[in-house]
Amino acid sequence: MQMTPEWSLMMVAIFLVMGAANWRRRRLRRATRDLPTRLFRQLGPEPEFLPPEDIPEELQGYATLHKRSLRVQHAIWGLALIWMGWVALLGMGML
Repeated sequence: MQMTPEWSLMMVAIFLVMGAANWRRRRLRRATRDLPTRLFRQLGPEPEFLPPEDIPEELQGYATLHKRSLRVQHAIWGLALIWMGWVALLGMGML
């Protein structure tokens, strides 16, 4: 059974979502690797590595990276959602 072009185009959105999540996870893991043990223990569990509520000055850079990477991930997810909408319209023959 062959895949229709619409399903193939839909896979692009799935790859975007998976790629963005993997990119963020790798980036956070790399950033936590460079932290001293005392600061690393203040973070949440893997894979999120959430910074604590009251952020110490030493973790300020990491907290900024955590927020910025989440914004990038959400932007890519939004792009994937727009792409899926476009493919759905294409599949229904509206375009």
